[in-house]
Amino acid sequence: MAVAALIVTHGDVGRAMLDSIERTLGSQGDVAVISNEALALDQLVESVQAQLAQRPTIMFVDFCGGSPYVVCRTCRNSLPQGAVISGVNLPMLISFFTKRNKLPFAELVATVKADGLRGIELLTE
Repeated sequence: MAVAALIVTHGDVGRAMLDSIERTLGSQGDVAVISNEALALDQLVESVQAQLAQRPTIMFVDFCGGSPYVVCRTCRNSLPQGAVISGVNLPMLISFFTKRNKLPFAELVATVKADGLRGIELLTE
């Protein structure tokens, strides 16, 4: 069973990221995008819960501590296998979509996080 993705962000960030991924990798299944724009916290909870099925899911959020993170952290408990990764970036999503059918859940989560971090580089000169 493929691991599902749920991208929950502020504004249109998540939709723009998925659009970029699909331009690179082609159309992706088992993925949903939710924006917190104009949603009260309880509405965001309802939106996230409506997208969660009883299958392994990684929830990608834009940053730790924001409403997408808080909601996904709470909703994760309703899944048999669920993880929340903050700081979503394109290297992380490319890793997820290219490896989700190849790795066991725990290894996938660790690999996606590591690949996301590897995609961050600081150039000062």
